[in-house]
Amino acid sequence: MNKLSRLLVRRLERIARREAQRNAHRNGLLHMKIVEIGGHVMRRYAPAFDTSRLSGDRDQDLVWLRRNFGGYLLPPPQTSDVVVTEGRPSAFVAPFPSGGTHAGGGERISAADHARRAYAVGLVGRAGRAPLVSNIVAAIVLSRAIENSNQPFAKIARAAAMSAPVVSLHAPMAGFEQAMRRLIEVPGFIPGGAPNGIDGDYVYDDASFAASEGAGRTYIQFIGDNVRRIGGAALQRRLVNALTRDYPVVAISEKSDCIPSEIIIAADIDLATGWLDYAFISTMVEVMHGTAGIAALEQWSNAYDAHYLTIDDAVLAFRPGRSTPEVIAVLASLTERNRIAARDGDDGEADPATTDAGTASKSKQGAASSEKTSFGKDSGGGWKRDKPSGAEVIQPEPMNEAIAPGRPSLTVETLSGYGKAKTWALDLKLDLADYRTGSLAWSDMSTKLLLYGAPGTGKTTFARALCNTLQVPLVVTSVSTWLQGGHLNDVIDKMAKTFAEARALAPSILFIDEIDGIGKRQPAEQEYADYWNTMVNKALELLDGAVKSEGLVIVGATNRPEQIDDAIKRSGRLETHIEIPMPDVATLAEIFAHHLGDDVAALVSEAGSKSTDAGERCSKDAGALTEEPSVFDGQADNNDDDEPRSDEVRKGAAK
Repeated sequence: MNKLSRLLVRRLERIARREAQRNAHRNGLLHMKIVEIGGHVMRRYAPAFDTSRLSGDRDQDLVWLRRNFGGYLLPPPQTSDVVVTEGRPSAFVAPFPSGGTHAGGGERISAADHARRAYAVGLVGRAGRAPLVSNIVAAIVLSRAIENSNQPFAKIARAAAMSAPVVSLHAPMAGFEQAMRRLIEVPGFIPGGAPNGIDGDYVYDDASFAASEGAGRTYIQFIGDNVRRIGGAALQRRLVNALTRDYPVVAISEKSDCIPSEIIIAADIDLATGWLDYAFISTMVEVMHGTAGIAALEQWSNAYDAHYLTIDDAVLAFRPGRSTPEVIAVLASLTERNRIAARDGDDGEADPATTDAGTASKSKQGAASSEKTSFGKDSGGGWKRDKPSGAEVIQPEPMNEAIAPGRPSLTVETLSGYGKAKTWALDLKLDLADYRTGSLAWSDMSTKLLLYGAPGTGKTTFARALCNTLQVPLVVTSVSTWLQGGHLNDVIDKMAKTFAEARALAPSILFIDEIDGIGKRQPAEQEYADYWNTMVNKALELLDGAVKSEGLVIVGATNRPEQIDDAIKRSGRLETHIEIPMPDVATLAEIFAHHLGDDVAALVSEAGSKSTDAGERCSKDAGALTEEPSVFDGQADNNDDDEPRSDEVRKGAAK
């Protein structure tokens, strides 16, 4: 878990402990006094129960405290003021042990009593409700978005503390919109008082504000399709109405095209992230179960498919009280369900009853489709996800971790016979490190490569090794995968989705195999020219531009570079062309040494012993030949004499 994720999760934990202590004070379990320390007004709590019952074992004391005072840690009823004078548990005795006094009573207390009381107050905070799992999931997703922004956290924190910041949040995962809204409205998570959100539909004129304002810090929210529904001059007028009153504006969407340019241009904080992945699941396991739970996560063989999970899936899996193996089992089941649904295009719309009865009317279908949310759910509770592009996502292996004892991991550094391609990859590794520190712009890096060579020279292996060397995800696809769509619109849609999926994981590598399948632009009079020309033009659009492909390393592989349109190979697209030659004898020896590892020495020694034994046998056979020449010569002579006789016998048999 990185520092930012730890910071946000600990903030949620502090908020939960503070809420438990405030509830305990309201219910009479704690005394409270307002004090000023260093110019800051703070609450100072003291226990109103007998602290001599505490053993000093935190786990044991937490069990005792929850069993006897669990009800004191909950919010008091709103209907009446609760005065805790009767019905208290039997464990409740005098407020303080003998010799003690109420905090602030003017009498001095011993250091031991002070430490015991501080320990008791801390226990009360820990014994309360833990942070909601949904808020922990949202906090980790938010930390990933902040990291992807390549902006210092201090700058983002200063922007959030402004009187009226404009914030844009985007992630292509189901449940993101509501999870972020709930996280923002957690009291104390965002400085400046408890947020009170007003929907953007209600800020079209000045009169609506007075009726909609409530307690806390008011902010204007544009969530999901509500953002896209308002645009142009109407949206700009609503932004001005909000900002002139110093109201923050927050736009949250699961689709990037739902956030209009007016908000993006005015945004002080613009954060975006991709789907959930193995790193997210690992962080969640560490937060909920500690570092010991990582061992159970390693038993999940298909963890690289975590990008099929949604935020709601993570909340369902990481339930309080579940062991790590149980959580992993639920995650594996949800991943497999979502993977099959995405592959088959099962969006939960089919109803067996209506299927047997017949086809629904177009009006009913339109009504059902209008009830769909922007990404992931429908009104019937079914699960929906856009059909994927067919690309496979491969996560990098941890550095310096061997695949098997004595065998190094597959990295560019361990490859042999790749020549210029290896040099290009190692230079890219250095440039990527500079890019992450902000000292190098992405447009100044060489990130687009056309790799060509004879079949079997290891182009796909190079992409897998590059993934491990750069420690970024690898998205693998091919032109034949795109062409499985058949219709031109399906093919173009798969091409665009592949690049979108890779950009969502950025920084990442997009490996396009058989890229010569795109072909060349054809004369208009040639048959199917429109089909292939549209494909080439779409490829040029997706490959072009440093801004659209920032964070994306694109590697195209082919056996026939001459069959690729020249425009695809020009500067700004696949501009670097490197051939992987056939390996020579020395390179083959290095390849065998890499794959066999320590077994090479055993094979060489075994081969040497076998060659010695074979030499001895040959010497013995040669000696036998020289000792008995007459026997072998006689057999040879007899064979020569028998040949014509044999022919005669065969001819006679034929007759």
